[in-house]
Amino acid sequence: MTMSAEIKVKRVSSRKRSRDGLRSHLTPVRKIPSASGRQCPDMRWVANTTTVQYTVCGLIIHCLVVRYTCINSFKCIFQYCSDTEDLFGDYDSIVGDSSFLAKLDRAEQNMRCHDIDHATSNRCPVVLQNENPDFTSLKSSTDKYLKKSRDDSMTDSILKGFSDDFFRDMQSSQLAFQQDSLQTAERTCCPDGDKTSTPTRRPESVSTEDGNERHNAGVVPKARKSMSDHLKRAMLVNAAAPSSVSRTAMQKEAVVTEEISVAMQAMESVSMEKMDLGPFFGLPTKVKVLICNLKGIKDLYEWQKNCLKLDSVQQRRNLIYSLPTSGGKTLVAEILILKELLCRKRDALFILPYISLVQEKLHMLGDGSRGAIIEMTLAKVLYVSKSTQIIGMSATLGNVQDLQRFLSADNYTNDFRPVELKEYVKLKDSIYEVDPKEEECFRFSRHLNFKYSSAMQKIDQDHIVALVTEVIPSQSCLVFCPTKKNCENVAEMICKYLKRDFIQHKQAEKAVLLGELRSSGNGSLCPVLKKTVPYGLAYHHSGLTSEERKLVEEAYSAGVLCLLTCTSTLAAGINLPARRVILRSPYMAVDFLKRSQYKQMVGRAGRAGIDTHGESILILQDKDKVMVKQLVSAPMEICKSNLMHDNGKGVLSLILSVIGLNITNSLEQVRDFMDGTLLSVQEEQVCLERSLWEVTQECVELLKEKGLVTVSTEPQDGTLQVTKLGRATYKGSVDLTYCGVLYRDLSKGLESLMLDSFLHLVYLVTPYDMVSQCKPDWMIYFRQFTMLTAAEQKMCAAVGVPESFVARKAAGQNVKKNVDPVVVSRLYLALVLLFLLKESDLWSVADRFLLSRGFIQTLLSSSSAFCSCVLHFTEELEEFWPFNALLTELTRRLTYCVQAELIPLMEVAGVMEGRAKQLYNAGYKTLAHLANADPNVLVKTLANLFKKQANQIVASAKMLLNEKADALQEEVDDLLMMPLDLPSL
Repeated sequence: MTMSAEIKVKRVSSRKRSRDGLRSHLTPVRKIPSASGRQCPDMRWVANTTTVQYTVCGLIIHCLVVRYTCINSFKCIFQYCSDTEDLFGDYDSIVGDSSFLAKLDRAEQNMRCHDIDHATSNRCPVVLQNENPDFTSLKSSTDKYLKKSRDDSMTDSILKGFSDDFFRDMQSSQLAFQQDSLQTAERTCCPDGDKTSTPTRRPESVSTEDGNERHNAGVVPKARKSMSDHLKRAMLVNAAAPSSVSRTAMQKEAVVTEEISVAMQAMESVSMEKMDLGPFFGLPTKVKVLICNLKGIKDLYEWQKNCLKLDSVQQRRNLIYSLPTSGGKTLVAEILILKELLCRKRDALFILPYISLVQEKLHMLGDGSRGAIIEMTLAKVLYVSKSTQIIGMSATLGNVQDLQRFLSADNYTNDFRPVELKEYVKLKDSIYEVDPKEEECFRFSRHLNFKYSSAMQKIDQDHIVALVTEVIPSQSCLVFCPTKKNCENVAEMICKYLKRDFIQHKQAEKAVLLGELRSSGNGSLCPVLKKTVPYGLAYHHSGLTSEERKLVEEAYSAGVLCLLTCTSTLAAGINLPARRVILRSPYMAVDFLKRSQYKQMVGRAGRAGIDTHGESILILQDKDKVMVKQLVSAPMEICKSNLMHDNGKGVLSLILSVIGLNITNSLEQVRDFMDGTLLSVQEEQVCLERSLWEVTQECVELLKEKGLVTVSTEPQDGTLQVTKLGRATYKGSVDLTYCGVLYRDLSKGLESLMLDSFLHLVYLVTPYDMVSQCKPDWMIYFRQFTMLTAAEQKMCAAVGVPESFVARKAAGQNVKKNVDPVVVSRLYLALVLLFLLKESDLWSVADRFLLSRGFIQTLLSSSSAFCSCVLHFTEELEEFWPFNALLTELTRRLTYCVQAELIPLMEVAGVMEGRAKQLYNAGYKTLAHLANADPNVLVKTLANLFKKQANQIVASAKMLLNEKADALQEEVDDLLMMPLDLPSL
């Protein structure tokens, strides 16, 4: 019987919700998995869901049409969208093209005769393979009104009527239905694992072993439904299935910018095999537009174009590219990341390993413990994943041949600078241009033209005021100083001799900056910044809090501040260029500058697109003239492996981790692994006293002595295994130097753990490596000690610091009793943390202990990180089970260090303590309040909050709330998921 149906399509509602892959009919919606089958930590999939109403034969059917959008962790400017806004526009449903059903009917009729002829055939054609993975098929769930039949699937021979071209032109929902049909056919016809695709049908007779036929009585074969009926039935089931989502999921929708939506639409139209999405180095043109809009870059430099066209990039070989500072290296890395995300659909993490792309600043390889960690990471990636591409970039790279051998990489080098750099030195009142071709290295340029009084000459002997006033306030200037205190002194000294006209320059903007600085300090403002900011000056070093540093950096970039006095850390980690860079001295603290440090600092001179050239001026004294000549003309220092740093601690950590991760499990495999390190490449230069093999053997023996590694007792086995203590050490990322003492401290702590105060727990998680950075003030120590409770003082005595000892030290008396100085200093830092938890005011604690607020903030963040490490350490050791719950809460308290009610708001990006208090007092007390806030209302309600910041805060709150909802939804899904090993008959 032929049935004609009038199909009407009407959009009823539009909303977005998250979904995931395989599930039972009881399973609620969840997140969709990535193309690799794993949930990507940096990617979020949002399903744009439209309810479509169908009228088929007088029956009203509601069907959900879903379009998935991937939200990557790009640093984009999220714009506020209302909950009712439709972000994806029109969507063609599976019934939008009536030719689809017509073709199904024709194919069905053409194959009926063919099916009859082959009803009992044991052979079948090969099933068509869908080349487009990750489509969510229409689900035919079991329903009490609709029961699934094993014979409802149709033979794959019908699909012969549809060529590859036909499937290529299908809408995604049609492809999803076709894929569902194929999977149903395979499950129905091949219950025992047979790879054929013809459904198994029950014949009218079955041949027995004796050759006779036994007829099946009373068995009537069911008529096979047509493809159209199958399609309509699936729609009915979808309509009947529960489609409601949780209240939270309905209220919270992801915020996606228009630019990312366009890029994602381009992605959806390309198959996984096609790695070219457009003309912009394989990326859509929209990406080029985004770079222009967000970064102001209209075109790439010629070297960037050449680098992106290299065979190494196209063929995904390892590559090292090095250029001077400010040459635009980071943009190349960002484009490569976007290619991995959009073209290859892989995850990407910046700096440390991406799943398929590792990008690192290779000049850091020679930087102490940081260099050892980078080398260990790269060595593991190279050993376990031959398909991983490593892209290394550097501004100050010396021995590139060693790194090429280590990474098996090609090399691209260019001396391009977007702005010409002119290097000068100042000696007395004369300026000399640096010219390595000259015999003396310096060529006279000019005399300083600035009138100094005798009093001013005594204060500013290096003529810093004369040098900076040549460029500020119309242009920017950086003054690098050897110490943090010198940064503050120089900033104050310059302000004393500046004209009052400087105060008038951008006065309103500077007033706003002062307000924001005061707000970040809960009403407190640094007295030095209070004096210097009105003149457009500020200092920048680790003594500032992270909030203060961020505000200063933003103000300098915006031109509100025209001069920063800073330490060398600014040159290494922050891109803040200037017209003129002044080096106050060729020293950093007491150490003479290295060539790489000098190049990083002077490389900040010259702002691309603003200046025609940049200038650097190094102030030197007669006694340093010879050393400075060598500094400015010497070749770059070579980059050496730091695995042998600190008596080979890096080698010990590396061997422990590769054994614990089962990367290696024998001494020979460890030797093979070590041969792939940079240390192996530089063995003759670094391992002077003994060979790398001897070093490896000694380290394995030392790990055995420490009880971290053991050898299998089986004869002739020799398998290396980590002990429980070894596993806890590498999983907790605990320094091998401290793993033994940490175990002893925790064991001793269990004997008399004090729980009526945070002091004992805080002491146990105070970082060992922070002890050397703070020398106790004994009067302050004694004063704070006497404020402790009797139980807290008893705990101090238990760990080895009695009150009598502190009192004698404060009085300046000699102490005969042996007391561990590390324990004494560690307890002093624990007292700082204790008062910080009690008062939650960083400024008052800094005044109480006479420490810089930057140091206290560093102590707090380090303690939070170490507390997390200790938590993972105790999780691997059963005897420390009581610490699990205690350290979990302490980690949370140390991470935010605010009143408990502010913690949910502090989780939002861009919300610090001061802003959290503002929001809480304004009535935004929960994450849900903030996620549903109107940015316009926030701007009017909160002081010193701009529209861009409000948009970002609301967008971040929405994303965070969705993440929390997704995490809870996953728990629900796991509970309701049909077990794979469910017993059956």
